[in-house]
Amino acid sequence: MSTTVLIDADLAVSELGKARRARMTVDVQIVDAYLAARADGDRKQMQTLRRNAAALDPTLLAEFDGFDYPAAA
Repeated sequence: MSTTVLIDADLAVSELGKARRARMTVDVQIVDAYLAARADGDRKQMQTLRRNAAALDPTLLAEFDGFDYPAAA
């Protein structure tokens, strides 16, 4: 499990964590979850998140695919 997920789990039970989560848009939450699943090598979760992203906003899939390419200098 990634460190980000553990920190989020700790924060989620605090007032600060609840406020942070409430400010995050759904697409940001999906991207955050995708990055965590990718870091963990959880392909099944990545596929589920890609399906959800496609239903929410198909342009998110392009963002997910962009994680595999280095940024242009």
